[in-house]
Amino acid sequence: MSHHQKKKKVTDKESTSDIDNNLTFQIQENLIIKESVEDFLIVVGSYERILYGINGCWCKPSLRFDPTFIFPAHIGCIKAVAIGSRYLASGSTDEIIKLYDIKKRKEIGSLLQHDGSITTIKFYNKTHMISGSEDGTLCIWRTKDWEYLKILKGHKGRVNSVDIHPSGKIALSVSSDKTVRLWNLLTGRKAAANKLGRGEMVIWNPSGDRYAILMGQEIDGQVIQTFQLKNSRYLCMRYFAHDTLGDLLITGSEDKTVRVYNVKNGDCIATYMGHKSRIKDISIICSIPPTYSTPFSLLTSISSDGVINVWSLNDIWSNKEQTQNVIITTPLASYDTKSRLTCVALSQAFND
Repeated sequence: MSHHQKKKKVTDKESTSDIDNNLTFQIQENLIIKESVEDFLIVVGSYERILYGINGCWCKPSLRFDPTFIFPAHIGCIKAVAIGSRYLASGSTDEIIKLYDIKKRKEIGSLLQHDGSITTIKFYNKTHMISGSEDGTLCIWRTKDWEYLKILKGHKGRVNSVDIHPSGKIALSVSSDKTVRLWNLLTGRKAAANKLGRGEMVIWNPSGDRYAILMGQEIDGQVIQTFQLKNSRYLCMRYFAHDTLGDLLITGSEDKTVRVYNVKNGDCIATYMGHKSRIKDISIICSIPPTYSTPFSLLTSISSDGVINVWSLNDIWSNKEQTQNVIITTPLASYDTKSRLTCVALSQAFND
């Protein structure tokens, strides 16, 4: 990635936090503190500008949620959260990206480059981050010093979503200007642009040989498959690579359900039906319960009524008849934030 000589707009500051036994951010007086040893961390943002950190803890062998931090991180609605190794970034309608070190449990500072609401944030490993905004631009950041390396310009409307190729060399973005753009991250220049419907989200699959674009009632999977909903809208999606089934596309929608599709044949192989409101975001992480020798693939879904549900994707693998649509109604664990949730990110624990 090329270096941009313009002065960065970053506010570096001493953390406003004291570390309480290395357990939680001490940033606001109304912070909730819960001592626990986490297996993984769930971070969610909300319309009420609250940032939640929830520990996922295995308790022989059930899963328990313990809140570790709850505080107002912004002065506007939180639109995006992302985690790259030890770094947590949150973006808001206040046009600011807040940065935290989740290993040291402290705030790092703020990034002030954009001139519009922050709409999307993605990390590449632990070295770089890309942010997108309503101002139509994308910014490439280097995490070791939070220098911004390049501003990517070209979209004529709000950037809705960006995703970085697994190689780190290219990225795709979709915008309210009804284009999808391919960016060369080595040169910081546009590589291609195509017109399409209003793309709301774009993601690469884990191997980087295909991508999917979400457009309301339809998801186009680079001509491999098109997934459609007749009476609802897709709101979010994630790829998951399974050893034998291949690529799976997991979606959340307005009809309160999470669906798992086999990309090869387009079949819906599982439906998760436990939420009472529309699904706002989903994320996936692997975890090993104490009584198991093999990892669980855990799916986290959040809904607009404030509920966080964690599901086991292993319920699908245990179904011998893979042509059947497995209906799952009971999550492994659930937590009600009583807020209007907007976004979610997951991280493995830093217990050392």
